[in-house]
Amino acid sequence: MIYTFDSAMTGAPVLSGSAGALRALVKACLVDGFGAGAVATLTVAAGIATATFPGAHPYRVGSVSQFAGATPAGLNGQKRILSITTNAVTYAAPGIADGAATGTITHKVAAAGWQELFAGALANVLCVKPTVPEATGCVLRVDDTGTINARVRAYESMTDVSTGAGPTPLESQLAGGLYWPKSSVANATARPWYLVADERAFYLAADPAGAGRFTLLFAGDIASFKSGDAYGYLVTGNQADQTFATTVSDGCCGWSHRSARSGAYMVRSHTAIGQSIAMQRLGAHHNGSTADVYAGTAGYSLGTYPNGPNNGLLTSVLELHAMGIRGTLPGLLHPVQDCGGAFTSGVIVDGTDDLAGRRLMAIRVAPPSGSVTPGAVLLDITGNWSR
Repeated sequence: MIYTFDSAMTGAPVLSGSAGALRALVKACLVDGFGAGAVATLTVAAGIATATFPGAHPYRVGSVSQFAGATPAGLNGQKRILSITTNAVTYAAPGIADGAATGTITHKVAAAGWQELFAGALANVLCVKPTVPEATGCVLRVDDTGTINARVRAYESMTDVSTGAGPTPLESQLAGGLYWPKSSVANATARPWYLVADERAFYLAADPAGAGRFTLLFAGDIASFKSGDAYGYLVTGNQADQTFATTVSDGCCGWSHRSARSGAYMVRSHTAIGQSIAMQRLGAHHNGSTADVYAGTAGYSLGTYPNGPNNGLLTSVLELHAMGIRGTLPGLLHPVQDCGGAFTSGVIVDGTDDLAGRRLMAIRVAPPSGSVTPGAVLLDITGNWSR
């Protein structure tokens, strides 16, 4: 299941240049959920449940809510929201008889089902991993004791909040770990963000300068070309503080990096021998002359949007290279035309042709500051990411 969260949702965590802000955000979205409250009424008609609330609610169409306390019990659990109004939502309730539910009914934005390890062991440090058995089982450690950036590293496994096997990146590759940007200033001013996750990976889009120019980060299992890839876990991030940079962000997955850039590491190579390995991220249709180019800009050299022959938007995957093509980033599509300002962050694009029935969320990506025109990426928020 795909879970979507953003900073404009009622009750959402606030991302700012404050210690602990990013830790709280990731924990809420992956482990705890947020926006909990009471349900005023819950009724079923023709297989559709309608929940009303005493006031505002946090949901978008496509959000996943966690309902509890209702009778019949089939109305409880994680439910994808079909429609919304100011104080009500609907979701599918197949097999439930028409009528009003009873009980003390509650709701919250459902978390993506990850597990926190070593809870409370060290202030403003978070260790999380997927719980599904098919995942690699690697652990993400977020050290959010700083202000404008958190420091991030993956491990193959961990024995306590500060100790683990297979650190990624290695200390020799980047001392202290990758930088995940929060804010260009060390204060409590809120910054926009999006987080899209499934049970094995997530994307975090952060806008550290508050200018609508997001840095898109990834942590989790890739869509590997190797069957049963036990070490197919990737983490991306900046190589230094880039919260107000005017040039390429190292860790941003909105870029296709033809040059040998850092900012992306897997826990081991496909041979399963050795330790952390740096990965190159290259858009499959990056055939222009520019070495580092944002998705949706002219570096893909395939013209402007829309495409004349079909009036369409053409997309491509982002491939991961090191000792061959390891795989792709799941659920991420790069436009291969110059989109300019065609899409704003958070807008939903309905897929057609081979993407028919898919809902795609656009995120505008660019250096946090400067004059570079933002490009766009599309995140598949429907169903499951293929692996």
